[in-house]
Amino acid sequence: MNVTLNSVLLPDDLVWRDEFEWAPVEQVVTPTLSGALLVEETAKPEGQPLTLSGHCSRAKVQELKVLEAQVAQLMTLTLLDGVTRTVVWRRPGVVATPLYELADPDGDHPYALTLNLTEIERGE
Repeated sequence: MNVTLNSVLLPDDLVWRDEFEWAPVEQVVTPTLSGALLVEETAKPEGQPLTLSGHCSRAKVQELKVLEAQVAQLMTLTLLDGVTRTVVWRRPGVVATPLYELADPDGDHPYALTLNLTEIERGE
């Protein structure tokens, strides 16, 4: 199974850093004047942050920056689990830093990559 964002092939070793930091239920706890607690909960069916990090080439960063430059685009993300997810960028969407600095890096130069996305819908 390939890891893809729209038609862009991504490195298959990307790690979903915040996979378990999101809860599908929003909770607000309000103390009343008597000291009792009023607890309200609401389901959040969408909006899960999806932060992927790993390494890739400079050429891949450039390809992703072109995708990031598109405004309000819904994208399809497929991870190794085979599940497709509809996502949008959580700006800045592509954060990349060279692993070591060169004045004139070529397309194969290695970069640390972070993709900041928000899941809108999960497929099968």
